[in-house]
Amino acid sequence: MKEKQVINEWEKLTALSNRRLSVGESVKHIKMNWSIDRITIVGKLKESILYNTSNGFICIDFEQLMRLNEGQGYLESVSSNGWKLVDKFGENIAYIEILKFQEGKGRIDFNPSKINDFLASSMKNFIHDLFLEPHFSRADIACDMIDVPNDFITQYRVVDPISFKPIYGRSGKLETAYWGSRSSERQIRLYNKKLEQELKRKIVPQEIETWWRLELQLRRGKANNWYSMVQESLDSFASTHFLPTTVKPMDKVMLDGLVANQNNWSIISRDLKYRLRKILKEESLNDELTNHLRETFFEKSHELKKELDTWLQGLDVSEEEI
Repeated sequence: MKEKQVINEWEKLTALSNRRLSVGESVKHIKMNWSIDRITIVGKLKESILYNTSNGFICIDFEQLMRLNEGQGYLESVSSNGWKLVDKFGENIAYIEILKFQEGKGRIDFNPSKINDFLASSMKNFIHDLFLEPHFSRADIACDMIDVPNDFITQYRVVDPISFKPIYGRSGKLETAYWGSRSSERQIRLYNKKLEQELKRKIVPQEIETWWRLELQLRRGKANNWYSMVQESLDSFASTHFLPTTVKPMDKVMLDGLVANQNNWSIISRDLKYRLRKILKEESLNDELTNHLRETFFEKSHELKKELDTWLQGLDVSEEEI
């Protein structure tokens, strides 16, 4: 039985950006980091793959390649048409399958942050060697926010006309919030990453007071349009606690009620809905936390694009080329 390694996700946050955030009468020093949390690539499988054996090279198809490598320490069959790829510690790092209802096509789903440099290079070559015309069917873009106070971050909402599902803990405090359905092309999730890590008994340094993650799960066409989708989502990320003094008291009361219960949006008139959302979106443009998110995303966007491009093209980017 393989010895299970304790995964320290904190160590992967190598490019934290330091910021100052006004919280009431005090100023907090916070950190932010954008990353790609999950990728799904779909493509046409090559009909003939050159495979090196002890007796020389042979031509096989994708399923034969998977079957030949089952049980050799890193590839395990999980269904008649699917396999999971694990590292030497048994950590699940990728899922590969032949699509049942799309003849001749395959899918690979993985979390780039769980793949070390050596395996990442191998995975890029693997995608390049096996798939024709690969494209993204899902890309999750996430921002980790370190030491933003819990009571501060949980007052934020996405003000777009999409479904809202909050999940509260035993204490009554927000732990996870979803905007949009699982089947939609865009779903946004805000969750308490520190709590999640502690429940999984993973390492969280003592000096980290809070750790929240804002994650955009983008599917199909939205995955390829990830840059504008992040910008559009941030333009709708707002808090009623920082509305300008020019907002009418009755409007503020209504907005507080709408944020407290997202379902109330469905019972007000279309014109009122439009006017109140406009107020929140204008607040978002001047919001200190949201602007920090925009700035750090812009700073990291070239690096994110480069990573996505190399995964899709199967390029082996060496350390010297970065």
